[in-house]
Amino acid sequence: MRNLKNMARKLPEYTIAGTLFTVDGRIYEFRETAAPWNQISMDNFWEDEPTHILFDKQTNNIYTGAAGITDRPAHVELVVIPPLMELDPVGLARRYNVPDDTYIPKHKRKQLLAEQLIGLQQNVRKTKKGKGIR
Repeated sequence: MRNLKNMARKLPEYTIAGTLFTVDGRIYEFRETAAPWNQISMDNFWEDEPTHILFDKQTNNIYTGAAGITDRPAHVELVVIPPLMELDPVGLARRYNVPDDTYIPKHKRKQLLAEQLIGLQQNVRKTKKGKGIR
């Protein structure tokens, strides 16, 4: 497989308790798609097993208050996040500087890589002599 490491790609998205997040395994964070400044660090998430978090639906972030089931407000929900290897295998591979297909099962490699890579044809400029860029 050719070296795809420096090619741009479309980041995967994942919905957490009804809120859409962009997943970036390379820099280890979720970014709320509608409000990119709202970020959730993946530092304490498992790469190869699901992670359980308390998600605050008011702040759209990890809940930081009391964790007891009787102390928890109604707007806080226990959510299971899939393994990072499933959410963004290409980003995780780039984080560890290994080939993009390292964490993708063989039967899904071609499809997943084709979906995420942004073709270079989208960046080609069309010029005509004396006419400038159109």
